[in-house]
Amino acid sequence: MLDPKVQSLLDSLRGRIRRYVIWDSLLAIAAIVLAAFWIGLLIDYVPVTLGGDEMPRSARSVLLVAVGFVVLLVTTRMLLSRLNRPLPDDSLALLVERQHQSLGGRLVTAVQLSQPGRSGDTHSAELLKRVREEAAAEIDRVDPKRVFRSEPLVKKAMIVVPLLLMILGFAIFSPSAFGRAAARLTLLSDAKWPRRANLEMVGIELQAISAAASADEQTIRLEFEEQSIRLPIGSNPTLRVQANAEDFEVPTVCTLYYETESGTRGQSNFRRVGRVRDGFQAFVLDGPPLSNLGESFTFSIQGLDDRLNDFRVEAVAPPAITEMKVRVRYPDYLRQSSTTGQTGEIDFETEYQAGLRISEGSDVILEATTSGPIGAVDASLEFQGKEHEPESIEIAEDRRSFRVRLDDFRDPTAIRLVPAGPDGISAQAPFRYFVGAIVDEPPSVNLKIAGIQAAITPIALLPLECDVKDDYGVYSLTANVGRTNAQTAEQESPEADASAAAEADRNQEDKESTLTVEMDPDRDGQASTEIDLRELTNSEVIAPLEPGDSISVYAEAKDGFNLDGTHLTTSEIFRLQVVTPEELLTLLERRELGLRTRLEQTVTETQGLRDQLAKFKVEGFEFDTPTETDSEAGASGEQSRSRQLQILRLRIQQSGLQASKTSQELVGIAESLDDLLREMTNNRIDSKDRQERLGSGVRDPLRAVVDGSMQDLMAAIDAIELTADSPEKAANNTDKSIAAADKVLLELTAVLEKMLDLESYNELLDLVRGLIQDQEALQEETKEQRKNAIKSLFD
Repeated sequence: MLDPKVQSLLDSLRGRIRRYVIWDSLLAIAAIVLAAFWIGLLIDYVPVTLGGDEMPRSARSVLLVAVGFVVLLVTTRMLLSRLNRPLPDDSLALLVERQHQSLGGRLVTAVQLSQPGRSGDTHSAELLKRVREEAAAEIDRVDPKRVFRSEPLVKKAMIVVPLLLMILGFAIFSPSAFGRAAARLTLLSDAKWPRRANLEMVGIELQAISAAASADEQTIRLEFEEQSIRLPIGSNPTLRVQANAEDFEVPTVCTLYYETESGTRGQSNFRRVGRVRDGFQAFVLDGPPLSNLGESFTFSIQGLDDRLNDFRVEAVAPPAITEMKVRVRYPDYLRQSSTTGQTGEIDFETEYQAGLRISEGSDVILEATTSGPIGAVDASLEFQGKEHEPESIEIAEDRRSFRVRLDDFRDPTAIRLVPAGPDGISAQAPFRYFVGAIVDEPPSVNLKIAGIQAAITPIALLPLECDVKDDYGVYSLTANVGRTNAQTAEQESPEADASAAAEADRNQEDKESTLTVEMDPDRDGQASTEIDLRELTNSEVIAPLEPGDSISVYAEAKDGFNLDGTHLTTSEIFRLQVVTPEELLTLLERRELGLRTRLEQTVTETQGLRDQLAKFKVEGFEFDTPTETDSEAGASGEQSRSRQLQILRLRIQQSGLQASKTSQELVGIAESLDDLLREMTNNRIDSKDRQERLGSGVRDPLRAVVDGSMQDLMAAIDAIELTADSPEKAANNTDKSIAAADKVLLELTAVLEKMLDLESYNELLDLVRGLIQDQEALQEETKEQRKNAIKSLFD
């Protein structure tokens, strides 16, 4: 058995060892927990002071799990495993002897030999007794403290104590902050750290797109839902935030940090708007990445130490019009006149294209196909300088197409359409279309009275030729003859303008009977008819015409237009004065005299042309030839010759132009004579001798001159121009042209003499006509005197 002192020493040492293990483990665990608290606090709070965010709950969870794992590991290995290890007496004795060399192994020997159940040891009892006594004697000098090293505990305490004191100071001076930190790190709370600034998300301001051009610019405010918002691609929204200015510090600038779906990162600064209102300072951002929005992006906003995180803008393609079809139903009057044979509801269908024009009065349907489903369509129609809303907009059941109806289309119309999706996202600019109107113009009608001038005889024949044109065909064409009596004609002022005279004619014709003759135009719009006044008078269709009366002749054309009234077009109104045959002949003789004057002028001009040709022959076509000795003089002479040749050709061309003018003048005289002859025929003037003299004696010879001699003359002058640089050929062609001019002069002189003979003949007729009129006047006077003589007998 061991000495009680030895046994007490060993038991005391065993207890000290276990207490040492416990304190060492507890200090280690405290150091880990305290260090983790401060590290977690720094990671969680320091970014906030720099404008960042707190650790998310997931990161705090990882930190808490890591600390718990380390504490559990330390507890298991440093505490439990060491406490569970056995501490035998011999090991404790050996530990004591290491620190106390004076024992000299006595304590270990005494402990080991005193263990119960030992066998086989060879030692004497006396020796064992003596060892025990000596070990017990040395026990009093043993210091158990020397067995333990205090440095590990001190080091751990040097870590734990400052950390613990810091925590106590933190808890004393800022209990709320300590409580927030402890609650956040232990996941008991997610409350954020207080900040100097306080930012609030207001939302997105987006311009409302309207189809009406005159609509005032309006903005709509959209709010984030679960920190996300959908905006149309191509839009230019404005992001708006506000900073609390009452209880917090207002940031000088707020910054947006963004990252697009394509990986592009950037930042933009907000603009400070106005002053503080209602305790808040407003900030707006209307630049990148919001300007001309092209793709989705996520963003966060920082102002001082406050931050708004994890917001997202999703760029969505707004519905677009991918196809536009135009369906047209023509008005009834066009459907009746159409030759296509279409009888369905739709007469015309086409894809929309620029410059499309549609007949007025049509019913138009614009059918648009969109790129995606739509919820609504804003439409505006602009015509006649004003904006109108369409009568109806029909959206298809599949929400991918819609129809806009333009009933009774009349005016050029600008159509603006803004389709919007079911979520309200609309196109960022109106889709513009323009449809022109084909206005149904009134028919145009041109009336000619062939062979009739301003005066006619009571029995005249009126040949009418009418040229009528219309967009869609003429419904009716009539020739009208209205009568105006002599008294009304005398009261009208000759100085009245054409429009006043025409109006007076129409008013008078409304009072008097008007003869209407139907005309049937051909495919080209040509129509002709004859109105025989003699036949109409004989058949008592119209009252007999007397000299001094006048009639108005005009044509009226009407098309099938029936939308707003009718289209009735009146041609030029021809007023024809009724005269006696003798008065008409007098008028014709005056015109014939004017034609003779024109022919005399033409003969004079032809004589001048002949003299000019003779001058060419006299001057010759020889030019100075440059010498070969002097090159400079030769060059100058060549230029002079070229210039002279050019001047000569210009003079020859002038002669050719004069010949052409003479030919045209002769043609005009011949046509005027032909008009005289037709006028005599249409007015039924029995003057065959005059007609034969004018026709075969003047008109036909003039046409023969134009077709014969004048052609030879012009050909000869052209030949002179072509051979102007060859003197001999030019001279020969000049002789030919002079001969041709002489021939023309002879023929024209003969025609002129014929006209002079006709003038003498007409003078004789005038004398005879005068004698006849004198005789008729004498007979009337005689009859009047006889009547007066008979009346005197009764008196």
